[in-house]
Amino acid sequence: MSKRVIYIVGVVIIALLAIIAVQQYMLYQTKQYSPESTAQYTSSDVNIKVTYSRPSKKGREIFGDLVPFGKWWRTGANEPTVIEVSRDIVFGEDQRLPAGKYSLITIPDASSWTVIFNSQIPDWGTDYFPESDIVNVTARLENLPDVVELFTIDFTEDNGTPALILAWDHTKVTVPFSVL
Repeated sequence: MSKRVIYIVGVVIIALLAIIAVQQYMLYQTKQYSPESTAQYTSSDVNIKVTYSRPSKKGREIFGDLVPFGKWWRTGANEPTVIEVSRDIVFGEDQRLPAGKYSLITIPDASSWTVIFNSQIPDWGTDYFPESDIVNVTARLENLPDVVELFTIDFTEDNGTPALILAWDHTKVTVPFSVL
C-alpha cells in the first residue's frame, strides 16, 4: 500500500471517530436537561417497561404551545419513548397490542389524547411513521391542581385494572389496559 492510501485511510478513521465523539457529547448534553428514566409494570401476567427522557417544565407553557395540539409528539425528549410488552395486552374492547417493542407516540389535544404504539423505533425522536401504527387509543385527560415539573410516565391500578399514566404540567393522561 502506498503512503497516500494509508494517509487517506487514517484521515477517514480520525474523521469517523470525531463524528462519534461529537454525537456522544451531544447526547450527554441533552440528557443532562432531560434525564433518561424507566417506568415498569410487573404482575404475574405481564412485564411492561417504558424507557423515556424527562423534559422539565421550566416555567414554559407546555401543551398547546411547546407541545402543539393536534400534532404528533415523541412523548418525552431526545430518543423516542420505547415501550416493551412481554405479553399481549388490550386497550378498550378490542385494541390488541401484541407482545413486543414499540415507540410510544401521542397526539395531544385540549380534551383528550391519541396514544399510538408504533412498530418503528427510529434512532432519534424526530421521525414518525404513521403507516407502522399498531394501536391507536383515545385516552382520558385530567387537569391536575399541582404542576408536575418533570414529564413522568408511570403505571397504576384502579380496581384491579392497570393503566399507563402520562403526566406533565397540569395534565394527566390515563390509558387503562388488560392482559390477555
